[in-house]
Amino acid sequence: MTAVQCAPAPEGVAGGQPVGPALPAARIVALIPAHNEEAGIAATVRSLLAQTRPPERVIVMADNCTDRTVEVARAEGAEVHETVGNTAKKAGALNQGLRAHMTDLDDGDVVVCMDADGALEPDFLEQALQVLAERPNVGGLSGAVVARQPQNTVEAFQAIEYARGTRLMARAGGAVHVLSGACAVFPVRVLRHVARARGTQIPGEPGTWFMEHSLTEDYELTLAIKQLGYACTSTRRCRVVTDVMPTFEMLATQRLRWYRGAMESLWLYGWSRLTDRIWLQVGFTFFASVLFPMALVILSVSYLAWGAQPAWEYALLFPIFIAEGVVVARRVGGRRAHLLAWTFLPLWAYDNLLFVYYWRSLLRATRGDAQAWVT
Repeated sequence: MTAVQCAPAPEGVAGGQPVGPALPAARIVALIPAHNEEAGIAATVRSLLAQTRPPERVIVMADNCTDRTVEVARAEGAEVHETVGNTAKKAGALNQGLRAHMTDLDDGDVVVCMDADGALEPDFLEQALQVLAERPNVGGLSGAVVARQPQNTVEAFQAIEYARGTRLMARAGGAVHVLSGACAVFPVRVLRHVARARGTQIPGEPGTWFMEHSLTEDYELTLAIKQLGYACTSTRRCRVVTDVMPTFEMLATQRLRWYRGAMESLWLYGWSRLTDRIWLQVGFTFFASVLFPMALVILSVSYLAWGAQPAWEYALLFPIFIAEGVVVARRVGGRRAHLLAWTFLPLWAYDNLLFVYYWRSLLRATRGDAQAWVT
């Protein structure tokens, strides 16, 4: 999905309920859903415990693990709770964790939900708490997602894509279209509001937080929070470094899940003041995806039928496109990213590959194909 600005709730209002100044965060609790993450869980836990404002509790929700995730997480100083009978993957693990620990938290506390393959910048939580204190209408703060240093060309494409997204987010004043599953920070009072509103003001089972049958539980929760009148935001001061897909096959599986899940969540919420702008941007994305094929057909027919030649002035656009890519590639670093930016055509081909995934996702959603998950 393309970046979408969240319409902020009126100051001091959240879902029609008065909201006073943000309370100081008495406690921070971090929940990490993890399924067979022994390779990366240590770095994730360390990045939380090394924060300039560390969380009081770091809890790994070990979900049907068959490797050493539990042992490694405990050795690094995290609490480990193993899920019971969970078949809903990440959303189910998070719901079990929240159900077990929300009763111990006050409204002024904060919950951090973080993927097990991420690592936070040292001052992430300190900066996040500052944003929440300054803006009491914020219902969730997303980490600014940064790809790990790419090891191959597929990863470099994604690193540039993520850097471009962060740049657009900053230019939009911190507006985000999704509170990223890589890491997001939620005030406890907002999570309680979500649980109360499920089944009435927002879709879902009453008393739950994440929708367990959604392919993109983070995107659905973002819509739920905005539906209740809260704002969604991010800042480049809160960076989370995450893994990216190393192969095109894994990239396809991931993006087909992301895009299909986003479309199905939008269908769930229908057309409203919350979603009308998003629907228009989705429509524009699909329209943009066919512009080049249409232009190619028109040029070919014009040449064959009338001998028309394309105007050379169009070539002047290429330096503009290249310059934008080079600026973004500087944020990624490395020879591979700069080469992709300067040659331009590979990045252009990657963007069009993502368009193909959009169309495939739409087709799968409308046909009701079986849902797939990156394993």
